[in-house]
Amino acid sequence: MEVELKSITKEDEPFLYEVYASSRRKEIDSWGWSAEQIQHFLEMQWCAQQTSYRQQFPHASHCIITSDEQYVGRLLTEDLPERLHIIDISILPSFQGNGVGSYLISNLQQKAKEENKPVILQVLHTNPARNLYERLGFHVVSTDELYLKMRWQ
Repeated sequence: MEVELKSITKEDEPFLYEVYASSRRKEIDSWGWSAEQIQHFLEMQWCAQQTSYRQQFPHASHCIITSDEQYVGRLLTEDLPERLHIIDISILPSFQGNGVGSYLISNLQQKAKEENKPVILQVLHTNPARNLYERLGFHVVSTDELYLKMRWQ
């Protein structure tokens, strides 16, 4: 398996939206909404997330994840002097469980180790990726109603 990161271009927006929508599909399908309601909600939330990310993390690195030359997800990170922050890692459901996330996070951990700084992230309590993060050595450092804040050192 060959995993690489590609810089994002304007032409990648439809794919990035697809990745976002796929990450919310299971949750939203349980709400009993019409397809039109779901589409409107996802578009609204997508725009809000993108605006929020640009405002909160203006210097973040935003990449497309490819595996064997196929687009499989997105990675948003912020490399600061005091920490490496995984802001968002999302992989299409059909590519989850194939080692792509583990590979990328392990590489980020190696980079942070070389620079002697922690890796931080936050994950929804209900997100199964929490198990991956714990297997890779992340520990919960704080929680709120929705998220676990995790750290690897």
